[in-house]
Amino acid sequence: MKSEIEEKLKILQELYKSDFLHPFPYDDCRKVLKQNDNQFEDLIPCLDVYLSDVAGFCSWGKRIADWSNEQVADAAIKLGKSFFDRFNKFSELKPQINDVETPTLYNQLLIFDLMRLTLTDILSEIKLAGRSQIGGKSKSSIVS
Repeated sequence: MKSEIEEKLKILQELYKSDFLHPFPYDDCRKVLKQNDNQFEDLIPCLDVYLSDVAGFCSWGKRIADWSNEQVADAAIKLGKSFFDRFNKFSELKPQINDVETPTLYNQLLIFDLMRLTLTDILSEIKLAGRSQIGGKSKSSIVS
């Protein structure tokens, strides 16, 4: 299991680093807002919060394996929902966010959802590893 967690953390770090190559998708957000007569004026701040939360968890890298059970559980709850599930009021915008009309926003959401799902998977494995020691090692030495 150690190598699986390490591999997933490596993938997560690559995704996290690749995100910094892309600026926040302001133009695509404004396009969506304009198409909807600005009735979703809090789209940009909500998206910023969501992306920042996911990126914040990703920034921990291998140190995630050292989290307490409480930290793992809290993160799992926060990462349990996609952007549209967490901010349900924007769900009607989903069809307008696609790779043709809003490619930057679409790709950013795709990358962050992949990071979120990878993190959720890692947290599940860490939680399982924490319950039973792996090869005589404790949870904190899983990815050292």
